[in-house]
This record gives sequence, structure tokens and C-alpha cells, in this order.
Amino acid sequence: PKEPTESPPNTILPVNRHQQVLLTSHAAKMTPKATSYDDVYDRQIRLWGIDAQQRMSKARVLYIRLSGVTCEIMKNLVLAGVAAVVCDDRPYPEAVREMPCSFFSAEEMEANVAGKSKSDGEGEPDAKKARLTPSTVAAAIEKKVEELNPLLNGRNGIEERALSSIPDDYFAQFDAIVASRLSVEESKRISNALQKSMRDKEQKPGKNIDDVKTAKNETLFIITDTFGFDGCAHLDFGRNHFYRRELGKDKLSDVMGIDPYVSLSDMLNTPLADVKGKWDKVPPRILLLHRLLMDYWAGIGDSNNLRGKGDKQRHREFVIFAENWLEVNKISMEAISTESEPLDLEHFADIARYPEISPVNAVLGGVLGNEVIKALTGKGEPANNILLFNGFDGGCRSFLLRG
Repeated sequence: PKEPTESPPNTILPVNRHQQVLLTSHAAKMTPKATSYDDVYDRQIRLWGIDAQQRMSKARVLYIRLSGVTCEIMKNLVLAGVAAVVCDDRPYPEAVREMPCSFFSAEEMEANVAGKSKSDGEGEPDAKKARLTPSTVAAAIEKKVEELNPLLNGRNGIEERALSSIPDDYFAQFDAIVASRLSVEESKRISNALQKSMRDKEQKPGKNIDDVKTAKNETLFIITDTFGFDGCAHLDFGRNHFYRRELGKDKLSDVMGIDPYVSLSDMLNTPLADVKGKWDKVPPRILLLHRLLMDYWAGIGDSNNLRGKGDKQRHREFVIFAENWLEVNKISMEAISTESEPLDLEHFADIARYPEISPVNAVLGGVLGNEVIKALTGKGEPANNILLFNGFDGGCRSFLLRG
């Protein structure tokens, strides 16, 4: 079998025709002359075809716990015609006050909400005023998402229930799920729910491989976060994801499948000390830092739990947590702090609290938006199954984590 594609360190993934649209962030901007479907999406239709655009226009993506990078992905995809459902029950605006986002500024939104409450609630009882002010991140961003692409009005939505209260069969209805700030256990729960849904479909009478190849692809599941100048994403396209590689202009390969396929739950179950790759004799530094932060954020809940603590106490608690985490996972300090990229845990404690930088979000958001487009259209070889972004050299490379 063909060796799976895996890019060496310090490389930049090639920008294909899909990303040429996504990275400009102008794919579906409304202009006075562009008000119809064909006018708004004309550039995209000419780029990847009417069939691909129609698939995108029928798709819906679920965004769980918004962050700067997932907001960038959502912006790119909504402009391209992909409907969004936001699942984020965190309190607004506290949960996103420090989140860098080009179209969703917590300070701006808070000012607008305050002004609306004052004008609309003049003389009204306090209970009615409270209803005018969104209490969750999902409710606060709903109007902003609608404004991005009016052609999607009525297809976007929000989900304000806590993630733990959402049933497992809820997730499979979406074409893709993009999440940030998930714990390992939450991530595995969603991954297992998606796999169960696919197994149930496969067990229906009369199913064969040709039926699977021609059916809609499975739900793409992405977990991504950025931290400082680095970013990481886990991608699970599904066992039965089929695609065609681009061989040139208007030329596509025969139908291919993900090989080897590793589910996201299996990725997270793999001992980190055993993770190695074609170009990596030790676990990649960025992957280790991401998993460290996933466990740390899950332990503290969110950054609001740190507000009452001084810097010294917060730094000390993070260093103790990180050292224990390294010991439990049998990872040496040298694996995350190298001669070329030294890491001080006390300094990294500040990154853990304020992790995101706008340029890093924008670049990684463009790359991951492209992966969603490839999954929805079935055109282009997917990144299987980890993406590692290094903002210092601008490199974004794929890494195959074998379960």
C-alpha cells in the first residue's frame, strides 16, 4: 500500500485552489450588485464548479465553544455559503472577553448590547431588560453570523444547552464539527458517538461498498486550538470518507479512501510517549503542548477561574500541574523545550491563560477552512490526521498519528 502523505518539519502545506478563495476572506461578500445566489458565489462556482458549491450550500457545520481560530474558520465558511450552528453555553461576555476575532469583538458587542438594552428597555421592568441582553456566547454571536451572509438567513442556528446535556445522536446530523477548548473525555465522547452513528447506518440491510462510496461522507470532526505562535488540530474525516485527488486543472483521480484511518478517540487514547512519525523520532513538541493545555483547561474550567489569583500563585500552580502531567505521560522536559525552541513553564503559564494571537488564528483558520471544504466537496486529499502550525517560520505540516 502507498505510504500515507506526511510532511517533514519546517514545511508549508501547499495552497490549493480552494484556499485561494478562503484565505482572501472575501468569497461571498455582499455588494450592491451581488444579491442573488449566482452573483454572490460566481467566483467560487467558476473555481470549483456548481456541484461543489451546491454541496456546500446544503451543508451545516457545528461550532462547539468558540475561540479565535474557530471564529476564523466560521467566518470563512459562512462567507463561502456554509451554514453555521454555534453551540456555546459559556457566559457572555466573560468567556470571550480576551478572544481575538476580526468580526466578533466582545467589547464592541457588549457596548452594542448595553445601548440596545437602554433604548429598547426604557421604562421596562428589569426582567424584560434581562431578556434583551444575551447571556451566552451562542446568543451573542447569532446576529453577527447572520450579517456575514444574508443568503444563509434561516439556516444558521444556535444551541445553548450545556455540552454534557446534549444527547449523543445530536452530532451526526452535521456535515462537520469544529471545536475548541474541549477536554479529552468530551472529545472522545463526540468521536465515539459519530462512529456509532456510522456503524448503525452500515448495518442497515442491503448496504454494500458502492452504496457507501456514493453516499454523503461522514461527519468531519476537528479539534483545534492556538497557543502563542503555535497551533494544533486533530482531524477525523471518518472511516468511510472518500475523495478524489486533484491532478491538475479539471482533472481528478479515481475515488480514494482514508488510509490508514485512525479515529479521533483512538488518537487521544494513544500514549503520547509512543507517538512517533516518519520525520519525528520523538513526539512533536506542538502536539505535546496542545494536549498539555487541553488537560489544563479542562482542570480549571476556563480562564475566569484564575481572575482572583495573582501571577505568582497562578504561575506556581501551572508549573506544578505541567510537571505532574509530564511525569504521568512519561514525557521529558527536553521534549517540549529544545535548544532551538526553549520553553519556560512560568512564561507558558501566561500563554495558557491568554493563548491566542490574531495572525496565528487567521492563518490556521484558513488552512482548516480549506480542510472542511475538501471534506464537503470530496475534492482534494485531506490532511490525515494532525496539523501542526509554527508561527515563527510560518510552517504548517501534517503529521500522521497512528493508533
